Amino acid sequence: MVWISQLAGAYALTLVSSTSPLPSEASIHAPASHAELPTLWAGHQVTFGQRKVPFKGKVQTRTDSFVIARLDRDGDLLKLEQTACQVRFSKVAGVRVHMDADALPQTRMVFSGREDSAELAGRSIVAWSSADIDEDGNPGMTVRVDAPICSGELYVANRSKTRATATVEPQRIEGKARVRVKQQILGAKGACLSAVAKDTDENQSGPFAYVPVPEGSTCATLMAQGWPVSAG
Repeated sequence: MVWISQLAGAYALTLVSSTSPLPSEASIHAPASHAELPTLWAGHQVTFGQRKVPFKGKVQTRTDSFVIARLDRDGDLLKLEQTACQVRFSKVAGVRVHMDADALPQTRMVFSGREDSAELAGRSIVAWSSADIDEDGNPGMTVRVDAPICSGELYVANRSKTRATATVEPQRIEGKARVRVKQQILGAKGACLSAVAKDTDENQSGPFAYVPVPEGSTCATLMAQGWPVSAG
């Protein structure tokens, strides 16, 4: 039953999980043509991973992350200051995972590239240890697990390294990200999860996209009308 905790530990918050106390590590030289970009954007990222499940072999995991981002140009830097709106984990092998996106801190996404290139590239390192980042009284980030025979909560610490490429246009930013994620189990609620929870080290990847949205847009208004961008 170790696979239940492994599925629950799938990390897919490449965009929304860089905690504010730890800065994004990226340098950027944005093309001059990007000087006049809209300010407010809605973003969507799809992250895929793989897990080994007994009697099923390798199964694919998918997480969809939705954010609102404010774009700022500081000299040659393009920065997206992001607020998480929702995180959706697809059900895999009977296991469904939940987390409170509202509790995630604001984050920063930074891209890099040559001035003569339409494609930008960036690197970042995101990490947290036992600090209670979602302020629920438990260490790390709380992940809730619903499974037929092994439900409960996991409390996790994280360290991830991301490499991404993206193209930037006035009406769309899109690209792909590759992430190596090391996740440590700090504790668990529920006898079953406490017995089977294991640390993980995995590679994930997937597409992301942003489109401009009107000033005054919020997570609630965009969700109500239908999220305006799909990464795939």
